[in-house]
Amino acid sequence: MRVGIVVPASSGNVGPGFDVLGLALDITNEVIAETAPGQGVSVVLGENDDPSLHTRNNMVVRGYESGCDELGIGEDARGAVLTCTNRIPLQRGLGSSAAAAVSGVLAALALHGTPEDPDQVIDIATELEGHPDNVAASVLGGLAVCTSNGPRAMVMPHPGLRAVVFVPEQKLATSEARAVVPTEFSRADAVYNLGRAALLVYAIASEPRLLSTAMEDRWHQPQRTPLIPHLPALMAAARGAGAFGAALSGAGPSVLALAGGDTAAAVGDAMANAAKAAGVPGEVLHCALRHRGATVEIFST
Repeated sequence: MRVGIVVPASSGNVGPGFDVLGLALDITNEVIAETAPGQGVSVVLGENDDPSLHTRNNMVVRGYESGCDELGIGEDARGAVLTCTNRIPLQRGLGSSAAAAVSGVLAALALHGTPEDPDQVIDIATELEGHPDNVAASVLGGLAVCTSNGPRAMVMPHPGLRAVVFVPEQKLATSEARAVVPTEFSRADAVYNLGRAALLVYAIASEPRLLSTAMEDRWHQPQRTPLIPHLPALMAAARGAGAFGAALSGAGPSVLALAGGDTAAAVGDAMANAAKAAGVPGEVLHCALRHRGATVEIFST
């Protein structure tokens, strides 16, 4: 059996929604998975892919193994070849590990004849990867809203929104970025973020002009700025060039701006210029918001 899987990138938090909100971006990884009974699990990658992916710790492989474990598939029956096309930048706050985990879980379910239940996929991948906002966005698409030990929902983004992302050359481990975020917050800061997170859900769907306020945050961005000193300048440049709002993408170091189609080019130029002035090499990516989540195609044999 042979299946094709496409999984989008994601931007977690989107400002105030720490570990709760994730936004799917139309940058995708692809996996072609094919059964190979009795041959174990192997991964095929492009020659220019990061060397760290050529190991058994590859998150696609781990996701596949976790999916097989959940289904009770024995070692002899779970052999597979996983051919990966990676487009999502690694360790840049764009959900690369979540997308990889989702890819592997979906491969396990598809190859072994189990219908893809989104909640099951999210549960398995989150237990492995640890970030429900990114995982849910990759599975569901749109703006994913996650509740702790509860249901998830997808909000369809306004059709006029586009993402402009500055991706630095530098990498930042999520564990390092999470270590500086406090575990307790004042009531004032909690109310500040709660109001903006609620507003963000409405603004993304219906009123983008409110995103400037809705994407503000007190919980993690100020605390992470010493690790990502270019963040305030790039957010200010994006908003100054006409972006509706801007925020750190996930744990960083990428910076996300949401703009209309008529201002996206100017926003990207402004972010690139601000990064150059700050001495931060990188590139600007322009992409649509992904209105659907991961897809699975079963190929005829």
